[in-house]
Amino acid sequence: MELKEVIKNNLIYFRKQKNLSAERVAQVLNISRQAYSNYEAGIRDIGIESLKILANFYGVTLDLFTSSSLIDARETSISFSTIKSEYGKLSFDDNPTVISNLNSSFIVVKLNDNFLKVFESNMVNVDNHEMLFEFNHELKIGKVYYYENGSGVILINNIPTPFSKPQSKSIVFIGMLLATINKEYDNNHFF
Repeated sequence: MELKEVIKNNLIYFRKQKNLSAERVAQVLNISRQAYSNYEAGIRDIGIESLKILANFYGVTLDLFTSSSLIDARETSISFSTIKSEYGKLSFDDNPTVISNLNSSFIVVKLNDNFLKVFESNMVNVDNHEMLFEFNHELKIGKVYYYENGSGVILINNIPTPFSKPQSKSIVFIGMLLATINKEYDNNHFF
């Protein structure tokens, strides 16, 4: 995917993730709503200074803002050989199990050589679920809880990190934990 297309998609992604109107984002850049809409439509190229302003506004790094990993054209399904259980007996199924979601993609976080976490892309927090997100310009994995006043707490390995209402605007959700893969032994040809 070309950088211009990546930036266009991510402009839309971040705006929708924060539930903002194109008019509100245009105000941040001090331009008209139509001028900003032209960026999202790919009619005009956005300048680097405007990208820096938006990256700061959304509380993300410029690298993440220009990353194709947020929204790209990856395959949206995973296929597995399948064994079925019928009447207490296991047998190979001729049809593989396919996990698919046409509206999102999967992101794999390799924590070490034997442990992976698979996230489904998701732009909003889901209470009591482990999330992949960016906070203070760092990618993190944990649970995010909000209080009524807009502040909240992040739990990473059951260690709480409080955040204020202004800091909450810098949280950018990327995915929700879908599965974990924990190999019991080292197999160099698995992943």
